[in-house]
Amino acid sequence: MSIVVLLLYALAIIILLFVPKNYVRCFSIIISSIIGAFSVYLFFDFLMNGNNATFMINLGIDYFFRMDNFNAPLVLLNGLITFAVPLATHIKEKERDFYLLTFTVLLGTAGLFLTQNIILFVLFYELASVPMYFLIAKWGSWGITPFRKVSPNFAAWKLFIYLQLGGALVMIAFFILHSYVFGSDIFAGWNFQDYERIIKEGKFLINSENIALFLFLLFFVAFGIEAALVPFHTWLPDGHSAAPSSISVILAGVLLKMGTYGILRIPIVFFPQIAEKYGIILILFGVLNLIYGAFNAFRQVDIKYLIAYSSISHMGAIFIGLGANNDLGISAAVFQMVSHGLIAAMMFSIAGSLQHRTNTRIIDNYGGLMRITPFIGTMLVFAGMANLGLPGLSGFVSELLSLSALLQKINNTIGIYLVLLSLVGIFLTSVYVLNLIDKTLYRKVNILYSNLHDAHWDEKLHMLVLATFVLILGIFPSIITDLSNLTQIKKIIGW
Repeated sequence: MSIVVLLLYALAIIILLFVPKNYVRCFSIIISSIIGAFSVYLFFDFLMNGNNATFMINLGIDYFFRMDNFNAPLVLLNGLITFAVPLATHIKEKERDFYLLTFTVLLGTAGLFLTQNIILFVLFYELASVPMYFLIAKWGSWGITPFRKVSPNFAAWKLFIYLQLGGALVMIAFFILHSYVFGSDIFAGWNFQDYERIIKEGKFLINSENIALFLFLLFFVAFGIEAALVPFHTWLPDGHSAAPSSISVILAGVLLKMGTYGILRIPIVFFPQIAEKYGIILILFGVLNLIYGAFNAFRQVDIKYLIAYSSISHMGAIFIGLGANNDLGISAAVFQMVSHGLIAAMMFSIAGSLQHRTNTRIIDNYGGLMRITPFIGTMLVFAGMANLGLPGLSGFVSELLSLSALLQKINNTIGIYLVLLSLVGIFLTSVYVLNLIDKTLYRKVNILYSNLHDAHWDEKLHMLVLATFVLILGIFPSIITDLSNLTQIKKIIGW
């Protein structure tokens, strides 16, 4: 069944080539709704029945696709983001080209989550990242920081170079690993199961701890670039600021998660002894991300830059969970991937709606919008509360789980200090979110924007769907935590 999702994306791309120009967006909304609904069905079918049937194509090498405890929540997330993107899009020029590239990116992210084959993993990585350059360079807009302006071309090139560097490092790490484990046998060792089979036998993939540590760190840096790991993060704020807001929805919603999913799927699984011994490295980077991102978000003047640095901060909770490498930690990491994807998608969609109406993203230019656009204002308050971790919403669960996992991993004074540092970042999140809500929705109404229209049906529909899932996961976090934790993943790997 999982292969059907990829076929739907491919079908959408093919049909878009022939759809009449005036119906491109209409078709995109319909097909994205079908993909979104089918992805939700696949997730809950797997949740209820554990249906992880493998689909295989043999072309000299076996190419596997599988739904499992690693990727099921991310397939759900990818489907929800796919559903939201056409509804959140305000692009009017060259719509066919825009949606063709957009569905290509989403095919890449879906394929990367579902494939069990290393060659296809790298192929889907490129499929998801390369079109982003054209989407930003062609349809982007200028971003503004407190110190400089950022052009779409510059942001697109920067994003492209960083992501290609990450992809190149992933390929190098795979080839080194393959040569050590399978030698010169070029027809074996290209599926995750080939390595998992060795681990099930109680063996290490590489007996030398130094070489295993080198590969672990190489994979970590390679995927960390994709996941906006500080200090390899600078492509993300510029990319977000320049990208059309619906592309920022993809970028924050699922593209970042390719990196953290890659860390979980490969170095943590392939080198469990290294992950256990050196997990503190991931935790330290996670705490750094959390604090650094929050400080930078606080000082931004452009709403998209603020949300971008907020994303960097919240990615820190994922790294903390991965570094803890226990039941709570892996649950926290996977849960935060989904939670942050939904919340960030909502916030970037709201930023796009405001920019579409006001033609500005400068926060101080807004004011009193709750009285003028009450639905958009309400959604901003909801997303902001989820972002700062209000109990009852999904953001609270991921923060609680990640910090609890940290204390389980490091149950001494150092662990307490790291938690206190993390709480500084969480506190700053509350400050910049409340400041954003105050400046945007309250205070004096800007007379230039006193006659704005509130959200249209398409904006209301996708925002409400995303908000519903943020609420559901906040109330019933076990939907994901019982599915994707270290114990369940060990059953798949056979540790």
